[in-house]
Amino acid sequence: MSLPPSALRRLSVERLRVQASVGILEHELASRQPLLVSVSVEQHGAPLLPAADDVQHVLDYRLLREAVLAETQAGHVNMLETLAGRIAQRLLVRRSVRRVQVRITKPNIFPDCDGATVDIDVHACDID
Repeated sequence: MSLPPSALRRLSVERLRVQASVGILEHELASRQPLLVSVSVEQHGAPLLPAADDVQHVLDYRLLREAVLAETQAGHVNMLETLAGRIAQRLLVRRSVRRVQVRITKPNIFPDCDGATVDIDVHACDID
């Protein structure tokens, strides 16, 4: 009898629009700013088909959104890098998650560009 096939499963939330207290400049310290946050997680060896066609048998993408909202509402951070790292840490505590990618864009930060972006990409084995 052969084992059921497994897969690399990726789950993403793209460009979630949030308001956060982030930055080091006076106007950034005075008020929350818009951010666009994208998060992607990988689950290695996930079953090709869930045990049942039911959200209880998969990682619910609402958890990705909730992780972003929790960290962006947790209080002021100076750097986007800190915020991205905290979001990644929150998601990596889930045993099934083996890799997390976080992209945070602070839109319209300069008049001549669409925004400033920080990307992080971390594997669970990098922090074990």
